[in-house]
Amino acid sequence: MKWILLLTLVSSCSNAQIINKKIESDSNKVIQDFEYKAKNIEVFNGKVKFVEFAVDLQDGTHVIKCSEQGSKKPLNQSLSISVNNRNAILYYAESYFSMAKKHHCFVGKNKVLDITVKQYPYKQEQLKVAKGKVKLSKANQKRAAREWHMTQKVYKNALDTLLIDKPFELPLNSYITSRYGKRRIFNNMKKSQHLGNDFRAKVGVPIPVANRGKVVFAGDLFYTGNVVIVDHGMKIFTLYAHLSKITSKVGSIIEQGDIVGLSGSTGRVSGPHLHWGVKMNGYNIDGFSLVEESKNHFVKNELAK
Repeated sequence: MKWILLLTLVSSCSNAQIINKKIESDSNKVIQDFEYKAKNIEVFNGKVKFVEFAVDLQDGTHVIKCSEQGSKKPLNQSLSISVNNRNAILYYAESYFSMAKKHHCFVGKNKVLDITVKQYPYKQEQLKVAKGKVKLSKANQKRAAREWHMTQKVYKNALDTLLIDKPFELPLNSYITSRYGKRRIFNNMKKSQHLGNDFRAKVGVPIPVANRGKVVFAGDLFYTGNVVIVDHGMKIFTLYAHLSKITSKVGSIIEQGDIVGLSGSTGRVSGPHLHWGVKMNGYNIDGFSLVEESKNHFVKNELAK
């Protein structure tokens, strides 16, 4: 009887080891057999597109490489993706000034995205402002240049982790006095582009942040006046300009709806309002497209629960 029991135990342990080896082998086979399939997307210049695609990477933040196609001087970019259970998410932004036709994005040598770029029909407007805001003095030229370099450093130090946990919201529901992308002519002289959205707001209106993030700049700049810049992670920033008063502190984590300041007319303006800007991967992007695409991100997740 003892011999029978011993043989049974040995046999059971032996079978367990064989089963474990088989499971390990099957797991390795799944990893080796992973196939990448490039996803086709379309995006307008100055807009953002939320994308999901399958990757064979561990959970966390990773970088993919994107290259422009059919150009003598192709643009090469490194973009951050967030991976969870082999599903990657990316907020892809295309520059307002982009004349590209196509981009390809890769994980290692595996192509994951085929991106077609389209040109959006932006409009034009004329504005009158103080002469000193169009023809800058040497002192203001130096100040503006110095501030530009300073803010570029802020944008380059983006948080790796995406801080948002819900869709972006517009900071105000008031009338849009000037939409993103308008070609502007100041005093019938200087031409530029309006790379933000202006909301009607009298002096003193509380301005809420569009989503959860970290305050990375709060101060006075030549063009934007009193401005607050918020880092939402993965190179997504929002900024709130021309404020009469700043109420948020650099380094603090703020939740969606928290007040960053009060609207005003500081900086280069023709009247009181809120200028709301979005910076993504170094580009000034239309905030309305970020709001809509973030709905695609989180609404889909809610439906899946």
